[in-house]
Amino acid sequence: MLMMDIITWEPKDSLKVAELYANYEYPKDIKVLDEWTDLTGYRTFVIYETEDEKTYAASVLPFMGLCRFETFPIMKLDKFMQLAQKFAEKAGEKGFGAERGEEASGELLRQIENLEKRIQRLEHHSFVQQEDVT
Repeated sequence: MLMMDIITWEPKDSLKVAELYANYEYPKDIKVLDEWTDLTGYRTFVIYETEDEKTYAASVLPFMGLCRFETFPIMKLDKFMQLAQKFAEKAGEKGFGAERGEEASGELLRQIENLEKRIQRLEHHSFVQQEDVT
């Protein structure tokens, strides 16, 4: 399963986190796809694959009490949209009716529009932060 962690820590703990991470090795059953750091704060983002909760638990235990983990199952948007389309088609076949299908499609479109607006705001915010004001 594809997962994303948002890991945060207190500024006072930055040195401890850096030392721990410098010597840290992910468990063998976690395949890290990418890692990022937030240049404006005390936060890291990790995208990885894992098959079970035991492996996940082993990966976060060394940081417990020092960092806060927000963990989410994730999927690429195009893959999710394909899955949602298949689900909508299957639901229509099972007799939920065209009205329900239209309602679900409308909700998906609203969610996509909201995601696009959020991306635009994030891109604008990122541009504003990088803009030279001298």
